[in-house]
Amino acid sequence: MRNKIGFMFVLLVFSIALVQASEEYSFENSERLKPLIEWRDYGDLAFEEAQEQGKPVFLLLTAPSWCYWCQVYESTDYLFNPSVVEIINSKFIPIYVNADERQDLTRQYLEGGWPSSTIMTPLGDRIYGFSGVRPVPDMIRNLNDAVIYVASLNLVSEFSYEYQEKNIYEPFEAELNSMVNSYVNYNLNQIDSEYGGFGIGQKFPQALTLDHFLDIYEKTGSGELLNAVKLTLENQYTRLDEIKTNYNLFDPVEGGFHRYGVSRDWSPPHYEKMLYDNARLLRLYRHLLEIEPNNSLALEIISKTEEYIELNWYDSDFGGFYGNTDVNGEEAYYGLVDRGDVKARVEKTKFTDWNSEMILTYLYLYEISGDEKYKDMSKKSLDFFAKNMIGEFGAYHYFNIKGEKGVRGSLLDNSYLMLAFVRGYEVFREVEYLDAAKKLAVYQQNNLYDWNSGGFFERNSPDLELYALGDNVLLNKPASENGVAAFAFLKLYGYTNEQSHLLMGYRTIGNQIEGTPGMDRGYYMIQAIEEFNENNYYLVYLEIEDELRIIEEEGKANFWLTSLLEQKFDFSYSSTKVEGPLLFLIFISLFAGFLSFISPCTLPILPAFVAYSLKSSHKNLRGMTVSFFSGLILVFALLGMVATFVGAFLKNNLTVFSEFSGLVIIFVGIYILSGRGIPNFRIHNKVPNDYLGAFFFGMILAIAWTPCVGPILVAILIIASTTTSYLTGGLLLASYGFGLSLPLIYVSTYLGKRKGKGKFWNFIRGRELVFELSEEYKFRIHSSTLISGLLFIILGYLIFSGKLFIFNQYLGGTKFQGFVFGIEEWLPGFFD
Repeated sequence: MRNKIGFMFVLLVFSIALVQASEEYSFENSERLKPLIEWRDYGDLAFEEAQEQGKPVFLLLTAPSWCYWCQVYESTDYLFNPSVVEIINSKFIPIYVNADERQDLTRQYLEGGWPSSTIMTPLGDRIYGFSGVRPVPDMIRNLNDAVIYVASLNLVSEFSYEYQEKNIYEPFEAELNSMVNSYVNYNLNQIDSEYGGFGIGQKFPQALTLDHFLDIYEKTGSGELLNAVKLTLENQYTRLDEIKTNYNLFDPVEGGFHRYGVSRDWSPPHYEKMLYDNARLLRLYRHLLEIEPNNSLALEIISKTEEYIELNWYDSDFGGFYGNTDVNGEEAYYGLVDRGDVKARVEKTKFTDWNSEMILTYLYLYEISGDEKYKDMSKKSLDFFAKNMIGEFGAYHYFNIKGEKGVRGSLLDNSYLMLAFVRGYEVFREVEYLDAAKKLAVYQQNNLYDWNSGGFFERNSPDLELYALGDNVLLNKPASENGVAAFAFLKLYGYTNEQSHLLMGYRTIGNQIEGTPGMDRGYYMIQAIEEFNENNYYLVYLEIEDELRIIEEEGKANFWLTSLLEQKFDFSYSSTKVEGPLLFLIFISLFAGFLSFISPCTLPILPAFVAYSLKSSHKNLRGMTVSFFSGLILVFALLGMVATFVGAFLKNNLTVFSEFSGLVIIFVGIYILSGRGIPNFRIHNKVPNDYLGAFFFGMILAIAWTPCVGPILVAILIIASTTTSYLTGGLLLASYGFGLSLPLIYVSTYLGKRKGKGKFWNFIRGRELVFELSEEYKFRIHSSTLISGLLFIILGYLIFSGKLFIFNQYLGGTKFQGFVFGIEEWLPGFFD
């Protein structure tokens, strides 16, 4: 009874989902549809389940709280299409990852943009992935390919951490100065002299870089640097009277900045608003206003952006800032001056790294203005994070509206929050902020710092349940966060004189000096270098070098990574071997072949059979048919025998096989059409009885037809790849081909017995057609040859272009085909 109620509930949800498919894409719609797929959390349990059940993993990395294309993807038009849902639930272990809450996994798995879909083996190895949306037929085909591929695997692998020790590098002060100059010159060369910003494609704001331009302007008076900032401001600004025609990065109605501009001139923007962008841009333009107090655009932007942050993101009760704001229907909302009472949705989760950047901005605003409002907002936010977001294992990444917090051990959060507390102490001189910074420094020193080479690793999380086995440690050294950490440790040294802080800051600069990127990602490393040089820390380093060597040797002796590198993790996955009566499996395969004959995916093969029938007399029709399907059966038998050996190779090259076969079939069609009536290219009017040609054509068509064959052949291939004998696998696929061939062999036998009588044979006999190209050249062709050649060309084109699969999607709407599809879906599960 419980199962029936559960089924009715799922059916009801599906019905609601189908009704909602025509609605506007939204976060609410995505959340409503989300339960249709049986999502697992990312972690070792999910991958263990995949290994036990022999299923691939479907990992969705998404941010529907702000990402419009995530909302599009997570609709019944794409991911939650009933056909896709059925395949994912039955044949995959689906894992859902919230990209904002799990920025650690976002950096690891993102396929270039949001939404991101990654298909993996049960061991977590990537098979393929894509960002954005995909047509449903393509998704179904790719998902089925992954199922076949995983079914062919027999894997045993041993995982250990890859770590390469790098020589310690100690850059001189002059070398560091040169690096700062190179950073500035590189960024200047990327300025768009027409629209501001950097580059000539889509424009992401690089506010930290421009803020550094202003720092240098104040030291040097370089007008080029100041003008680059002002030009960017003018082009990011949106005028109210142009909101429908030239909407740029800045929102002139509610204030705040959108995420990025789609084109060079910043228009139109992606309308989501992110906390970190607004933190950086607010600081930039407040800095510009300090330099140009009468800059009216800067004044308006600052006023409206502050108002937006305080009304929408600042938690006035407890401190801290919420993460982002939704697109809210894109142009239907942001394209209007009068937006009505319905406001865009705010994601009320506090993310540590983004909050740290906003705290840094408000500390700066208080420093230059003395406004108590900024002081209160900064202190309340610092107090919230000191109380709620630091524990024994460093900083937590997020705190949601339910009061839940999670994900520890990331350099991203620990480095940014440490810098915020150091700056908080610098501004307010309250010892609790210094203590918080020191606590975070100790955690990073003991858990993230590389004592052999310098620099900080990306993560070392104690939250083992949140990761696949061994995945809680990631030994990358991201440039941006290493810059933040180096800057934070050097600033902390200025207030503590703790020698290890100077050592780690300097060593991190040396470790990263060759790979420091340009623009915002390199900003904090340049800040660290300037902190080091301006305080003459190189001379300090030389004075206490002996003490620092002792600290370093002690650190190496107790290095947390040493014992970890000795660990090895064993993974294994084997496709389950099918045991059972051979005759029963042969019967199932034979029956499956017959089902394939009546399924839509077999329709493309019928024109080829008819084409050969049209070229045959009643005397050799059956022989041609048998030869044709003998070639087909042989290919299927070979597929069965090598299903385990070369399954991966076949999967990776099936498209090439199809395209080649399609071209061959097109050539055959052209050859047929041109084979009669043209001088010097004449084939005698003789009824063809080339059994060998029919045999080879059947082989070609079998290869070309395989990508479109659908779930039934997939099921038999899986069965064949998991049998204990290669000969058994070949026999099963041969039985499948025989079951597919039997109906048409029967048809050809029946027609042969008609002895050339009846409407079918009258149609085949047809008549000769003459096309006069000129008095000298006449093109003669028989009607059956014309039809046969055209059918070959059409079939070849469909195979070459990959449109067979799409063609078949439109043929499955009948009740009978629905029944066939139901059996198709049941058959693979029968062997689970």
